[in-house]
Amino acid sequence: MKQIRELILKYALQNAILHEGKAHLGAVIGKLIAEDPSLKSKLTEIKFDVDAIVKEVNSISMEKQLSQLRELAPELLEKKKKDEEPKLAELPHAKKEKVIMRFEPSPTGALHIGHALVLLLNSEYCKKYAGKLILRIADTNPVDVYKPAYKLIEEDARWLASNISKVLYQSDNIEDYYKVALELLKTGKVYVCTCNSQKFKELVERGKPCPCREISNEENLNRWKLMHSLRGYKTGQAVIRVRTDLKLRNPALRDWPAFRITTSKHPRVGKKYKVWPLMNFAVAVDDHAQGVTHVIRGKDHIVNTERQLFIYKYMAWKAPEFIHVGRINFKNMKLSASETREAIESGHYEGWYDIRLPFIQALRRRGIQRDAFVKYAISVGLSKVDKTVEYSEFMQTIYSYNKEIVEPKANRYFFVADPVKISVENAPKMKAELELHPSVSRGKRKFTTTGEFYISKEDFNTIQERRIYRLMNLFNFSQEGGKFKFHSRELDPKLQARLIHWLPTDEKQIAKAKVLLPDAKFVSGFCEIGIKKLNKGQVVQFERFGFCCSQGRNEFWYGHR
Repeated sequence: MKQIRELILKYALQNAILHEGKAHLGAVIGKLIAEDPSLKSKLTEIKFDVDAIVKEVNSISMEKQLSQLRELAPELLEKKKKDEEPKLAELPHAKKEKVIMRFEPSPTGALHIGHALVLLLNSEYCKKYAGKLILRIADTNPVDVYKPAYKLIEEDARWLASNISKVLYQSDNIEDYYKVALELLKTGKVYVCTCNSQKFKELVERGKPCPCREISNEENLNRWKLMHSLRGYKTGQAVIRVRTDLKLRNPALRDWPAFRITTSKHPRVGKKYKVWPLMNFAVAVDDHAQGVTHVIRGKDHIVNTERQLFIYKYMAWKAPEFIHVGRINFKNMKLSASETREAIESGHYEGWYDIRLPFIQALRRRGIQRDAFVKYAISVGLSKVDKTVEYSEFMQTIYSYNKEIVEPKANRYFFVADPVKISVENAPKMKAELELHPSVSRGKRKFTTTGEFYISKEDFNTIQERRIYRLMNLFNFSQEGGKFKFHSRELDPKLQARLIHWLPTDEKQIAKAKVLLPDAKFVSGFCEIGIKKLNKGQVVQFERFGFCCSQGRNEFWYGHR
């Protein structure tokens, strides 16, 4: 029965992965019978187990499903990769070379992994349709703008998406927002409200108009001038509201705010303006002006979409296609740019590149390739299913994708962490040649050995009396009476010798090196002399240690296994 349960589990996992994390009972039963037709006669007996296992599989995250299938039946995962590689669904009403999309982050800090997935989904669709991708910095709230973020965002975005056609800043478009506001004021579609915000909220929740809603267009224009005047309204005293139906079911859509006053200095335009548009107004105007055809956003932005559609209707503009997708909620991961910025400024983190952070700056330095994020973004696609993902599980999936990318390219080297010197009695002098890559002809690493070696402290502490060990690609040895003794050269499976990686003690063949681990602690040791020729940013695999990214000067950042 245990064997049947494992069979059920592997097909339930495979089916779930193929269907956005949700396995289907009938499909799993079909797979079982196809593999073992004798189970058809036992269907009544096993159906209870199939139902229970399917429910269990559907209750866990897709990352956990992938992890379990990778452990239980990796061949099914490989089949999915080869035969059923995720592809982007078609965009509604999309035409080749006519698609224009945008990615619009706020300049509050560098880009994190959440930004990466949104940007890459837009980027890949623009590639699919030979369209244009706009990077638009949403900097219409002077209070929240972090000046270094302009450069950080563009640098990260261009690394992630090679097809960005132009970079725009909303703070350059203030006069355009004013023109649209004036037109709407003249037609009575918006009005200037000076009511107390709490009083307005109480009225609108009851579907009642505030007194400002009934003022004349002429008075609205006078109030608009006072909003701009240095001697006029102050911060919080007046806002522009978009006139809607006060009986709308959702109070958030009733006479929503479009402009407010702020006197904070803006990093790009100083104090030239004191009236600034709120997000929904600015986005609607920009999307129209820049010809955006498709907008991909989370389901949590549906209210924003509905607000923006009022502007399109009142201005008689054609609206883009709005596509609402499921939200990815990351557990046990802090993505707040403002909190991260405070932690950096207080010295808790070194910068946005700190290895402990889930920001692109840090992940790049660890050797994570952009295509690893691309694969994840495509696998999620336009799914409407909300996902809650443990950060560790998400990163394991990214590491898995990244390994596929870097493994064929990464040269192999020995790195001995926390080295301990050992002497092996009667060890022959040898000339060892090891491949730089096990399956690609790239040359060899050459060593000359005597009887002294460096091995890691971890390996040293696990050596047991009279057990056979093997220095990788070299010879077998054992410990007897506290001394290490040569045993034999040949690799003999019957010996069941545990492999230990090593380095010669000759200073001409090795170099000091250190690796920064994900907890921001360094591990130091020796590495092969060949690392001195590596370029900064080059990813290598330290055998039996992990993939690491060179930072220059014999320093590396740990990536993953």
